[in-house]
Amino acid sequence: MSKKTRIIIYKESVMDAAEKLFESKGYDATSVDEIAFNTGISKATLYAYYRSKEEIWDSLMCRYMGFMLEDARKAAEGEGSFEQRYYKLCFDLASKFEEHPVIYRGTLGKISMDMENEIYKKIYEVGEATNEAIADFIRSGIKEGVVRKDIDIYPAVIMMWSSISGIISMAIDKEEYLKLRFNMSKEDYLKKAFELLLEGVK
Repeated sequence: MSKKTRIIIYKESVMDAAEKLFESKGYDATSVDEIAFNTGISKATLYAYYRSKEEIWDSLMCRYMGFMLEDARKAAEGEGSFEQRYYKLCFDLASKFEEHPVIYRGTLGKISMDMENEIYKKIYEVGEATNEAIADFIRSGIKEGVVRKDIDIYPAVIMMWSSISGIISMAIDKEEYLKLRFNMSKEDYLKKAFELLLEGVK
């Protein structure tokens, strides 16, 4: 096994351990000591791969933004009608948010524009690639005649992405309220909200 491969394996192991702790305890309550212990390495060894807890967090953000990019590309390039691909994108993202709420909410936070930092540069690049994939997805909707032709694509990209994420967060956070006040399950709310969002681009 090459040195580069070993480094990748160690870094992935640290991220895996950190992810579980962040999800169970939250970012602030998780210490580097705990991450190292749960990885099975010393704190000194951990610092050989990551300079800080923040860098581990940023690396996790980049990893999960990569998963979101994959979903966006499937929506743009996959089989089926625009509406079928739209709902698959929405509900695939909803599943991911529910399984990893702390991490996925983190992807919606502020992104540093410090392009001298390798991880921030990579996060920016993944984000831009995701925007382009969603833009291609919207163009496919225009081509099918589902999305209106005069739509301003890039503002629509940000609107669609932020709206889908906001709808999912609301469904997770307000599940009990939705049931009590409107007699709607989380799934019913998601379906209705995604339908209304889709109507906004037609």
